[in-house]
Amino acid sequence: MSERRSYFRIDESIAIEFKEVEEITANTAAPELQFPDTLSLKFFAELRKIDNDNAHLFHQIKETSRALGEYLQNLNRKIEIISQQLMIDSKPLPPSKTIKQVNLSEGGVAFGSSRLVNTGSFIAMRLIFLPSNAGIVLFAKVIRCEPNNSGEYQIAAKFHRATEAQQQLIGQQIMRAQMAERRKSQHYLQ
Repeated sequence: MSERRSYFRIDESIAIEFKEVEEITANTAAPELQFPDTLSLKFFAELRKIDNDNAHLFHQIKETSRALGEYLQNLNRKIEIISQQLMIDSKPLPPSKTIKQVNLSEGGVAFGSSRLVNTGSFIAMRLIFLPSNAGIVLFAKVIRCEPNNSGEYQIAAKFHRATEAQQQLIGQQIMRAQMAERRKSQHYLQ
C-alpha cells in the first residue's frame, strides 16, 4: 500500500487556516509562532494528551475507590469547561470563511482553497475540529495543488514534523467522526 493511503481517512468539516512559510521556518520554528493567537490551542492539546495519558490510571482509581474516581472526574470536568472557554476566544473568525470540508488522515489533509500554492512549498496550518473546538497548529508540505470544478484549487498537504500528540489528536478526531458516521448509519437502518 502506498504511503499516501496508509492512514484511515475521513471527510470532515473543520475550521482551517493556512499561510505559506519558508522551508527553513517549517524545519526549525514552532508552528504556533505563525499564528500568534493560538496559545490556547497548544494548552488545549496538552490537556487532551494528559487526559489520554491518565485514562488507564483513572480507571484503576475508580475501581479502587468510586468516590475518589467521581471526585477526580468532577475536577476534570471543571478543567474541561475552562479550556473550552479559552477555545471560544481563539476559534478562527469568521467561521463561514474558514470552515471547509476536508479529507483528513493522520498523515495529511486535502482541502479546497481560492489561493494557488506551489507544489513542494510549505504551509503553516491551524486546524480546529468542530464541535469540540479542539485544535492543532502544524506545518505541512504541499504535495499537490490542482484546479477543481468549482473554480478553486484542491490542495493536498502532508504533515511535516507532526508530533506524536498532534497525530494522536488527529487520530482521535478521525475515530470520533467514524463512530458518529456509524451511529448515523445504524439510526437510518432502524
